[in-house]
Amino acid sequence: LLVAGPNSRHHEPLLCAYLQFITIDIFMQNYFARLWILSDDMQKTNLIIEGSNKDPTALDRIRYRICKIAEDIIKLEEMLGYLLEALDVIEIPPEPPEQAGRSLYERLEISGMRSQLLRRTTDLKKNVGGASRYLEVLREMTGIVAEDRAYNLQRQLETHAKKNLELQENSKQTRIQLTLMLFVFSALMAWGFLDRLTGNSWTVMNTEWANSLLNIIPTVPFAWFGVSLVVWVLIAFILYQYSQYLQRKSTGVTTVKIRFDKKVFVDKVYELISTKARTYEDRSISTLGYEVATFTYPEYDWGPNNGVPQIVLEFDVTNSYLLTAQITYNRREANNKILAFNSRDLQQRLIDEFNDMKIWDAAGEDHSAMALAIDRRRALEDEEEAEEAEE
Repeated sequence: LLVAGPNSRHHEPLLCAYLQFITIDIFMQNYFARLWILSDDMQKTNLIIEGSNKDPTALDRIRYRICKIAEDIIKLEEMLGYLLEALDVIEIPPEPPEQAGRSLYERLEISGMRSQLLRRTTDLKKNVGGASRYLEVLREMTGIVAEDRAYNLQRQLETHAKKNLELQENSKQTRIQLTLMLFVFSALMAWGFLDRLTGNSWTVMNTEWANSLLNIIPTVPFAWFGVSLVVWVLIAFILYQYSQYLQRKSTGVTTVKIRFDKKVFVDKVYELISTKARTYEDRSISTLGYEVATFTYPEYDWGPNNGVPQIVLEFDVTNSYLLTAQITYNRREANNKILAFNSRDLQQRLIDEFNDMKIWDAAGEDHSAMALAIDRRRALEDEEEAEEAEE
């Protein structure tokens, strides 16, 4: 727009008002575009919430997205308030009396621009309000997902607690029974040893070396009974000390629990497990068709002289996720204490074995297609900066 002539300075208020309205109009166009981007982000968040039972890491991403979306809505509401305030403050200059001024006034349509912008701000206010209500719905859905996971976790904890109580009670009874069996076995062993020593019907008395030594026993009342009790107590003490030694040796256990929640290739996992001597396998199948498999196997390839770790892998077969891994290792079984594994060695060896088998599905872990618009823009800016730095 070019305005020239000797009286062009008289039309400067009209042009300034026009520029203000045009600037607000351009800003509102970008504001609408940002609202559509925000709506797309919320729709993708809704899809992630609906598929959260297929992704163990979905809840963290959902909470991050909702926080970012809430922050964007707050900023949009603040900007809308500033926009309405600006439209109220801007004054429309009166229509000029001369013909040229009236012609410019009608061409610029200044009188109708303000009302049009106010109607559009009303639409913006409705859209922002709708986005806020949609966000509340997403929050409620997220709360339902979190409560459902907490409920499932509580059920698992209750089941494990009941099993632990049963095992503890059974272990107490077993310990009492084993202690009684220890004393009974030591008595049988002691008296068997004495029977072998004296021979059948005391035939050892026919020998010269035992005749003088054992000749005194039949003459003393309860002498042989006392000898039997002494040998019984001695053998019971030896067996008890040996059992305590085995118990102390079994207490040097290191347990490493690793939470992965990473996408894997199921066929690669089965290929890895097929090379191991599986000692335990458990499969849990829900009514919705989700299958979780648990495999337990000893790891002999990490060094036979360093003890044999027991490894438990739990992974989601349906959704191809490695959930957890647990390594149980008795460091006192190692022949050399210097060669015994520590917790970091056990974790690193297991991860190295997974990397060697190439079980990780990196493409399945890529959620960039569902990322927020601001995160995608930041990623593009980082790529451009990296390219500039290389150049």
